[in-house]
Amino acid sequence: MARPVDWQPLADGDPVPGSVKDIEDEVGHMEKVAKKLRDQADKLHKIAKKEGLKGKYSDKLTEGAAALGKKLDQTAERYEGVKKHLSGWAEDLRSVQAAADDALDLAKTDKEQAEKDLKKATDRYHNQADHYASLIEKAIDDDPLTDSWWDNVKDWVDKNADWLKVVIEVASYVATALAIAAIFVSGIGIGIVLAAGIAVLVARVVMAAAGQGSWADVALDVFALATMGLGRGAVTGLKAGQAATRAAAAAGAKKAATSTAKNGMSKAYGQAGRTLASKSASKAQKRAAREAIEQADALAAKAGAGAETVAAKAPLPKVGKMDIIKAGGDKDAAVAYKDIMKTRAAYAEHGGVHAASQGAEEYLRHSQQVFIAGQGIDLGGKALGASDTVTDKPYFEPFQDYKNMYTAEVGSTW
Repeated sequence: MARPVDWQPLADGDPVPGSVKDIEDEVGHMEKVAKKLRDQADKLHKIAKKEGLKGKYSDKLTEGAAALGKKLDQTAERYEGVKKHLSGWAEDLRSVQAAADDALDLAKTDKEQAEKDLKKATDRYHNQADHYASLIEKAIDDDPLTDSWWDNVKDWVDKNADWLKVVIEVASYVATALAIAAIFVSGIGIGIVLAAGIAVLVARVVMAAAGQGSWADVALDVFALATMGLGRGAVTGLKAGQAATRAAAAAGAKKAATSTAKNGMSKAYGQAGRTLASKSASKAQKRAAREAIEQADALAAKAGAGAETVAAKAPLPKVGKMDIIKAGGDKDAAVAYKDIMKTRAAYAEHGGVHAASQGAEEYLRHSQQVFIAGQGIDLGGKALGASDTVTDKPYFEPFQDYKNMYTAEVGSTW
């Protein structure tokens, strides 16, 4: 018999909801499962006793059969215990709903008494619901079948799935926002972005393993993090190129400054050389000539070292937002690339600098590609998929169906 829909003037909706038929159907299903488990357990016990088994493989067939049979018996006991309490709840629910229905009929003639009767029915409904829930929970806790730690995790996730999905989705959007904000806001380093992405990935792995999330979402997050890692590889390459280019420039500056200084002291070098070559020069004069050369060498070396230091410690170029975007969203990459190009232009004729700067363009393109791929996959997945936070968000149904295909929990073991 269908339940009343309009509960006015006693209530806005059904005060004692529930389907007795659905509960009884579940009881019947559990009874069948328990019987099948018992049947399989009996077969395993017979195998364990080697009933009807002969041959060299009989020992292997009996290994573990007794233990598994015992586990199946324990599982059957759990089904039978829960079934018993569900049957009791079905009977009480039928009685309570009948009382509530009578109160609704009485409201047509005696509303005050109907309200009292309905309150008794609803009080009993809640008391009995709590009573049977407690019995079922106790039956599960007290039976010899022990849930694994993963069963407990899945149970907790199942009970809290609704708000967990919202939190994870919001965290995912925060991680995406951080990745984009890092382009424009100083202080948001790659470490913060990576930490946020990894936290979301770990949460989604747990949800998917518990059957409350899609492994497709996990795959998308893994791809996004992998591209971020590949992008860091490009940044590392650019930084290495920057260091090599600066080193080559410093070496070139040192050599040029040393040569220039010596050319500036060519007269002193010439004078000292002639003195050393002269047969008529005294020992004192030749000693003075050698000291003059040493002093000139020292001055040239000092000039070269100074130029080397200036080149090595040249200030880094400033980069704008477009420079960072062109470098794949990474400020370090943008600075390194711009510094390489600046140094290459300043030492255009220096072969060492040119050689050291080779590959910078390739690393920049690589950084751009992985950034576009990662952000494209991330933003595309968010745009095309359904939302747990904004439930009426439009989504691309084939894409969501594809994600739902990969929703499967990871089972537990005894």
